Amino acid sequence: MRRLFYFILSHSIFIAFCASALSFQTGLLARISVNCYLLGFIFFATLCGYNAYWLISRYSFSSFTLRSLFVAASSSIFVFISALVGTLFCYFQLNFVFINLAIAVILFVLYLLPILPFKNLGWIKSVGILKTILLAFAWTIITTLIPLQVPLWSMKPLISLLFIHRLLFMLLLCIIFDSRDLAIDKIRGLHSMATVFNPLLIHILIVFIFTGYMSVNYFMLEEGIGIAHFISLSFIGLITLIMYILSLQKRGYLFYYFGVDGLMFFSTILTGLIEYFEH
Repeated sequence: MRRLFYFILSHSIFIAFCASALSFQTGLLARISVNCYLLGFIFFATLCGYNAYWLISRYSFSSFTLRSLFVAASSSIFVFISALVGTLFCYFQLNFVFINLAIAVILFVLYLLPILPFKNLGWIKSVGILKTILLAFAWTIITTLIPLQVPLWSMKPLISLLFIHRLLFMLLLCIIFDSRDLAIDKIRGLHSMATVFNPLLIHILIVFIFTGYMSVNYFMLEEGIGIAHFISLSFIGLITLIMYILSLQKRGYLFYYFGVDGLMFFSTILTGLIEYFEH
């Protein structure tokens, strides 16, 4: 059971569930039903994207040849291929708002560029905070606009607030992971908010983002999400802030890949429970 648990975490299966969960939560908060195939597409696409990222990263920053990588990372390759099949299957069951999908793909490709094994792309590694912002925006689009099938220019007030709220939440999580990866990013010549800003500026930025998160949460209350959802989302924001404070000390694998990532799943569970008991 322990090996299965670590397999689920290490092969990004858990974080793919988190992406689907956040997408489902978006539908609940926006009072819009989300198609099961859409949730499946988001799950498989996230699983496919993360395993592709780790495979490319492993090849770029190690002595692996393509042949030895296929042997050493056979399980990741199997998960990647399976996820790709699942993504394509779900895709052909749906009629997408193509612009949302196109933006998400472009953001993911841009996020991949710094780890690609091409010397002429070296300048991209020094772009700085772009890595953090790209990932946060990609997650936001994948878990808000794609499940709701709403283009950027057609968002109603509540959906616009949900988009901003999710973006701020994802920025908090991304900065926690950036701070963890600070040392290895410096070795690899990669840049993020944690490598560009000093610790004091990161603390100030966290407070600023958290304040924005809580403010947008209040505006969503004014748009009708309900006091129970306002309290639960505020609670998640506070826990995220606490997790950032805890991350200032050295933490282990489970803290990040189950604890920090798990905040996305936990947030959805709270929203689901509120919807269940209110109806």
